[in-house]
Amino acid sequence: MNFNRRQLLLMGSYLIGLAGIMLQACTEVKGTDRDKLCGNWESVEGKPDVLIYREGEAYKVTVFRKSGKPRRLKPKTYLLQEEDGNLFIHTGFRIDVSYNEAADVLTFSPNGDYIRKEK
Repeated sequence: MNFNRRQLLLMGSYLIGLAGIMLQACTEVKGTDRDKLCGNWESVEGKPDVLIYREGEAYKVTVFRKSGKPRRLKPKTYLLQEEDGNLFIHTGFRIDVSYNEAADVLTFSPNGDYIRKEK
């Protein structure tokens, strides 16, 4: 009987250790490789074009909006930020940014999907 009890205690300690390792793995945040985001992007829904580039250690997003009666191009630039592994820009409110590397599609929530412009 002592042998079974020892086995159960040992198994329990292994399970607790495994649970701790899994919990640690779940809390580690994998950052996005922002260099892969750099380039010119166009909306699939007719939204303004976007340019993502690196300036020093910072990554910036320039949105090319047309405004006014003559529809002049008025670019606005925002800092691409990361918090808990999530990318976003702050334009007065937070716009989340995600990247699907396999499809090479950039998504701005709520502005939709963007595809990389051909060179």
